[in-house]
Amino acid sequence: MRIALATVGTIGDVLPFATLSRALVERGHEVTAVTWPVHAAALAQRGVRVEVAGPHADPARIDEVAARAAGRGPMEQVAILRDFHLEDGAAHLRRLRDLLPGHDIVLLHGIHALAHAAVLDGGLRWATAAFDPVLLPTSSAPPAGMPSLGPLNRVAWWALDRALSRTGRPLDDLLARSGSAQRGLRLFRARSPLLHLVGCSPSLIVVPPDLPPGTTVTGGWFDRSSPVALPDDVEDFLADGAAPIAISFGSMRGIPPGGLRDAIDRLLEAGRRVIVQGPVDAPDASPGLLRAGVIDHRALLPRAALAVHHGGAGTSHAVAAAGIPSVVVPHVGDQAYWADRLHKLGVAPKPIALEGLDGQSLAEAVLAAAADQTMRENASGLAVRVGAEDGIGASLKLLEKTAAGEA
Repeated sequence: MRIALATVGTIGDVLPFATLSRALVERGHEVTAVTWPVHAAALAQRGVRVEVAGPHADPARIDEVAARAAGRGPMEQVAILRDFHLEDGAAHLRRLRDLLPGHDIVLLHGIHALAHAAVLDGGLRWATAAFDPVLLPTSSAPPAGMPSLGPLNRVAWWALDRALSRTGRPLDDLLARSGSAQRGLRLFRARSPLLHLVGCSPSLIVVPPDLPPGTTVTGGWFDRSSPVALPDDVEDFLADGAAPIAISFGSMRGIPPGGLRDAIDRLLEAGRRVIVQGPVDAPDASPGLLRAGVIDHRALLPRAALAVHHGGAGTSHAVAAAGIPSVVVPHVGDQAYWADRLHKLGVAPKPIALEGLDGQSLAEAVLAAAADQTMRENASGLAVRVGAEDGIGASLKLLEKTAAGEA
């Protein structure tokens, strides 16, 4: 079959598609992957035709947008992220209209509003994938962060939908200028009536009993291939002492100036070793500290004592698979949901609020969690349950059936 994948966002929105595309090629399918230029390399692999569409945003630009959205109210966050996703929108939509036709099915990320418009305008067979359940309406639970209203939870979802719809005018204007017939598309909430894949572990989330038709929680889209080998300096550091605290905030840069540096100083003073991934604020060189660049979490995290992270869906699943506790500082979007879930599963303390964060409170939370034997045992048990899942295999079967018109 000819299958197109369309994704945008941070690297956490792209790597699951890279894992799926490799599995599709192994099953003999022709795969076209369409993404922003910055993510082309992440999708490039044998048998995958990679095409670029959208703004030429570099990692620094993505970091800047994420930092600007951090700590804002939900509507402000949506507006900031909307404007970023719609940059060069008319050209982006034209490119998608050229690339997506001619496939048996198009699988698009649920946050990709322009791909949503393109498949509808083209009358294409399409499916969607998302990696969090935060905007999945259900009567069994309210929207994240809202109190449960029991049978009236649907009213809360309706109210949220009305509020979010007010942020969609720029998208409607762009589509009108571009000759699209679509109006009122839900920003960051595309959901195909044929097939909507929720690439989350049922061991991490609470699966609603009243999922919409066509919606399936598949299990996490874990990459089961051999991890990329660690750089020599990281390998040497890990072999030279006790398992370190791993600190990685992905594309998030919202930690108050000096806060993370102070926390790391306190961890080092307490005798903990620390490895910091990415260009975040950290102290100068120390025997117990290593600064590292891009590292495959599958190789690093199982050898760490604990991870300090932002609560992204991909990172939360990676930490769960590694079997280690977390300390989570959520910044934006669904990160608060994942921070809360890890806490409720007993593998992380209460989430650390970004606003007003100081080094002492962060260091104290890390030291307490790292010494918590029950938390470590819970994390080990969670890793066993997550390791038994095959989200990619389940997604492949459903996608093939839908592409063949069997669903």
